[in-house]
Amino acid sequence: MEEDEELFDESLSERINHSSSQRSFSTTVFNILCGFKNVLCSGMFVKGSAFVVGFWYPSKGLRAIMAVIPLLVDIYYVFVSLFKAFICRQLQTPLNTWLCGNTSSTNSSPASLADNLDRIELLELLSLVLSSAVLMSNATFFWCMWKLQQRTVYCVTLEKAFSTAGRSIWVTLNVSMLIFGLFIVVEVFWFHFNFKESSYGIFLHFLSDSPEWALLTSSWTFVVITNAMKDCVMQCQAEIRQNSIDCSLDDVIRIHKRLCKQMSSTSESLKVWFVTHWFTLAVVAVIYVSSTLSFFEQVKDWYHLYQYFLLSLIAIYVFVYPSYCAASVTTQCNRMLRELNMTTDEDWPTGHPFCNRSQLALFLQYAQYTNCGFQVGEIAFGANFAWFSTLIAMCGLGVKVL
Repeated sequence: MEEDEELFDESLSERINHSSSQRSFSTTVFNILCGFKNVLCSGMFVKGSAFVVGFWYPSKGLRAIMAVIPLLVDIYYVFVSLFKAFICRQLQTPLNTWLCGNTSSTNSSPASLADNLDRIELLELLSLVLSSAVLMSNATFFWCMWKLQQRTVYCVTLEKAFSTAGRSIWVTLNVSMLIFGLFIVVEVFWFHFNFKESSYGIFLHFLSDSPEWALLTSSWTFVVITNAMKDCVMQCQAEIRQNSIDCSLDDVIRIHKRLCKQMSSTSESLKVWFVTHWFTLAVVAVIYVSSTLSFFEQVKDWYHLYQYFLLSLIAIYVFVYPSYCAASVTTQCNRMLRELNMTTDEDWPTGHPFCNRSQLALFLQYAQYTNCGFQVGEIAFGANFAWFSTLIAMCGLGVKVL
């Protein structure tokens, strides 16, 4: 009898221990999933990436050194592409040098050799276009981030932009970072297995991808800033609706004027980068993407095909996505005016100047001449420019296909 009781106690204790271990495992898994969710819904990755490439307030301390690495890599690849495109073809002897590589082949016929050299020269010209665009974009964005703190108090700072961003924008950007990061990691390890490089070679190849990652990071940082600009528009609209009781029309105009200063000051701080980025990437989207598509049928190495695809995908993404984000700021300003225009006296509290339709008409007339939104010079970058950017990218994809 005592033995049965002991066996029962041992069995019961084992079941209790097994149940507690299961609960502990479930709790651990739940905590890991919750932690992953919290990280995915935060701006830690974007801020960390901006810090690594030197875009997170480079004027503070020695953070500018972080930006020197991708910029030096940019300059190096511009120099290499320039050398290969304009100097290597002038050398008449077969060489296997550090920059030119093997420019000839003893087993090729003259005709095939000429075709091969023409294809190589065009590829090097395309590489020069791409590397030059990346260098100009990264350098101007670094300059804009350096000068950002010297703007007026109305400018949307990085801290304000990152603190006001919501979960939806962080999830979108973190998923984008995960996808492009995975593409780049696959490309690096594929390079390692394809060419049997050492660990040092893998590190150098990772370093060679830093300019493209800096280009992506500048676009993601710009997305966060434009999102904060849209929040300013919504705050202005809420202030006009709720906090302007017993005020005059001039008081409402002052609220909107402060919004316009925020838009113009922030746009001005990013204007140099945005104009340079838009024009250079427009050239890349048309020339580089459309021309590399013609090599897809000729390339027999799947690695190079994947590399061309990845560079083309990055070029189109960083060209189109920031254009839509800039246009969304202007669209948000126009939407605010449209919503105000559709109100009646019943939508406003007693004493508000917009209870009088004539006062609202005067305000809308004033607002239409302010060009409030994301401004590029004297022009508000609107939806038409965003669609035009998409058309350029589609032309780049369709020129060789059609």
